[in-house]
Amino acid sequence: MKFLKKFLAVLMAVTVIAGMTGAGSVSAEAAAPAGLKGVWVSFLDWQLFLKGKDQASFDAAFGSICDTAAANGLNALFVHVRSHNDAVYPSNIYPWSTMMLNGNPGYDPLAEMVSIAHSKGLQFHAWINPYGYRNGVITGNPALATNSNVVAGVQEIVNNYAVDGIHFDDYFPAIGKASVNSMVSSVHQVCAASGKVFGISPAGNLSNLRASSADVDTWLSTPGYVDYLAPQIYWSDQYGAAGNIAMYSNRIAQFKAIDTAGIPLYVGLAAYKAGQPIGSDPGWTLNSSNLATQCDKARAQGYTGYILYRYNTLLSGAASAELAGLRSRG
Repeated sequence: MKFLKKFLAVLMAVTVIAGMTGAGSVSAEAAAPAGLKGVWVSFLDWQLFLKGKDQASFDAAFGSICDTAAANGLNALFVHVRSHNDAVYPSNIYPWSTMMLNGNPGYDPLAEMVSIAHSKGLQFHAWINPYGYRNGVITGNPALATNSNVVAGVQEIVNNYAVDGIHFDDYFPAIGKASVNSMVSSVHQVCAASGKVFGISPAGNLSNLRASSADVDTWLSTPGYVDYLAPQIYWSDQYGAAGNIAMYSNRIAQFKAIDTAGIPLYVGLAAYKAGQPIGSDPGWTLNSSNLATQCDKARAQGYTGYILYRYNTLLSGAASAELAGLRSRG
């Protein structure tokens, strides 16, 4: 029976894709919301705030996460729902997570989170590591890390939950750009057919991306792959031992320059570095206005939102001055 359910899920995704007229059937510009101010709620945040709770305690803890995000002027949560070839909801494809949960909790955490986030006026984007790939290895059951499973898994979420979007992070194994692009295009079609936004948050170093399977040049030059891109620009403008390299500004300009299709751009900001002594990037302690200034510079470049990494930073005393400055930007 489990095999049959998995087969039907895959068949459903393939059928939806086959019935579409092309990757560009829904324009990226129409799908991605402007003015997005988000935060990533990582599997690491799950372990700190959500793991091992009964339903009532889980609801209260996630409600607190929503309240903290809203108090920081944010309007969107990007929450890990599949991080290690696992799931935080009852799936016909992936097993219950032991990284974010202790296995089946007896309720549906994803349904609870979507309902709570929406009740508090926040968007909810389901964050997925598509292949469960991290630190050079495929985590969980490697047999699950297939393109067909990734597409069918996204179909499963958009069919069953009122998420606002599907979000991928930057971990792609070395399976080749053509294979990843095929998967990305198929996921975009599934999301477009359901009226959901789909975006990817690649690492911020273009040279590294071009040497990997993350084909950002194609995604930003050809409609039909992503509705937005949110590169992780995790440097200050006082980078280097002497603090004299405008690394942040350089990197946001590089991504903007290759965005020839006009795909909406958000910027991933390193809130976790705020106030931290980092020898190679002293700017994070040389001033306390990095995040606010970075927001201004991204907007000047045409970026239409930002996402902070990661939730626990919102509770950090070291980041409080930076976050206050960012809130002042509205």
